[in-house]
Amino acid sequence: MIDELRAALAIARKDLRIVSRYRLWIPSMIFNPLYQGIIPAFLFGTSFAVGGRQLGLASSLGTEDLSGFLFMGGVVSGIVSVAFWTLAMSLRNEMDIGTLEPSWLTPTRRETLVLGRAIQGVVLLGFIQATLFLIGFVFFGLRVRAEALWALPAVIFAMLGMAGVGYLVAAMVLVAKEANFLVDTTTFLFGILSGVAFPITVLPLAAQVVAVALPTTWAVEILRHYAIGARTIADPLLEHVFLVVTAAVLLPRGLWAFRAADRSIRVRGTIAQH
Repeated sequence: MIDELRAALAIARKDLRIVSRYRLWIPSMIFNPLYQGIIPAFLFGTSFAVGGRQLGLASSLGTEDLSGFLFMGGVVSGIVSVAFWTLAMSLRNEMDIGTLEPSWLTPTRRETLVLGRAIQGVVLLGFIQATLFLIGFVFFGLRVRAEALWALPAVIFAMLGMAGVGYLVAAMVLVAKEANFLVDTTTFLFGILSGVAFPITVLPLAAQVVAVALPTTWAVEILRHYAIGARTIADPLLEHVFLVVTAAVLLPRGLWAFRAADRSIRVRGTIAQH
């Protein structure tokens, strides 16, 4: 296990070194969620304010803190992006540059190859979210309660659950080969169903049933509750239980699917197919 951890850390260092060679890569990763999500949603929400008050948000969540609502959702949105674009899409990138097969021939476990990307993604996520929060404090009037620290375990469990989802999508990439449409679509759907941009109570009932099975839904609920005092759809303690259960189900299922896909491509000899 120590050797596998060293291999995962080596992969993470390698990927971080590659990112550092492209000077505009990280600024673009900071700018994208701003212009694609936070700024449009902030302007849209402000335009519907009544006398400067967010009455609709207060009615749904018991808080008028629009900035806090959006930035807390952005944390979970970043976790979703890491799961899909860093874990799953990395395998497609390896296919494109022709290094997937040599990587598969190393003595390192296949799961470790994905884990290394996950570590790199978490490091970048921490830096990007810290920068976004700083922008929020300066330009968007973001204020976060000290109680937000109580939500850290929920964020960690959400990462574990989304790691399982990332392994599951990575398995699909190994089998289907084409990943862009799959990753882009699933990223969008997870963000919508998790309620990162609006409360899940506004979704159709069928979509809400799916939403409550996602760890990110409960993570964003808990994070907003502690950070900005938002009202939750269930008791916070019960939401913690739901979060742990969903993460405990998704992680082993994702690993099982990834190992099954690995066996399949080795038996069929399709690892080198592009």
